[in-house]
Amino acid sequence: MFRGTHMQPSVGPATPETPATLNWLTDQSLFHYQRCHRRAYLDRYGDRGQIDPPSDYLRKIKQDSAIHRQQIMADYQPWSHPEFTKGDWLQGSQATLKLMAAGVNTISGGVLINPLRAGLYLVTQPDLLVKQPGWSFWGDWQYEPVDIKLGKKPKLDYQIIAAYHAYVLAQVQGNWPEASWLALRAGRYYAVDLSRQLPTMTETLEACLQDLHQDSAPEVFIAHSRCDLCHWYSHCYGQAKQVNHLSLLPGVTPARYTHLQTLGLT
Repeated sequence: MFRGTHMQPSVGPATPETPATLNWLTDQSLFHYQRCHRRAYLDRYGDRGQIDPPSDYLRKIKQDSAIHRQQIMADYQPWSHPEFTKGDWLQGSQATLKLMAAGVNTISGGVLINPLRAGLYLVTQPDLLVKQPGWSFWGDWQYEPVDIKLGKKPKLDYQIIAAYHAYVLAQVQGNWPEASWLALRAGRYYAVDLSRQLPTMTETLEACLQDLHQDSAPEVFIAHSRCDLCHWYSHCYGQAKQVNHLSLLPGVTPARYTHLQTLGLT
């Protein structure tokens, strides 16, 4: 299915025919899957009435992220933004393709779509698409994706999504971008090593698709360092309490939990 950097791009930008028949996998789903397999499943199939309201701490993080984003975006003005109804990926893709074909210098919030197989489309929305010299379906230019992240370091889950952006973009424009960038705090930019991260990305993508096609959500696991900020926390914590799940005990990490299962401890 995937062949890394040896993959041949399609013969032209692919556009789905009708949104009524589409099955999407977005970069946000893939990002959350890396941190919690269960969250990706619940975000797609869960009861939205069970979602927790955002905490004050989460609001503060989102506020800081918005400020960081504004600072980065200021360096790329003027930029173009595709006009589309929120959540209408088909409309967003068509509007983005028009901007890319026109050769605008910078696109903010563009939508890229790639048909993976029958009835399944990959969707990604990098924060920025920046025009560079090169080759694409439209002429002697191409685009590179830039993701704006509040973190100080290029975390692996950031890099995997950057590789996902590059993979979908390669299919859309007909050529691999020279780099996929992370815009981090303190003005630091990091070029993701695509040759290294694309194999990991494709493995993660396949695992995510398999889990999303299961009849039930992955097993609950309360990770004390991550779950507190998730909007499914109360729902998952309630289920963990019902079964006295070992992850409720301090110090039980996923690796230790696997070991305890092997020993038959509940």
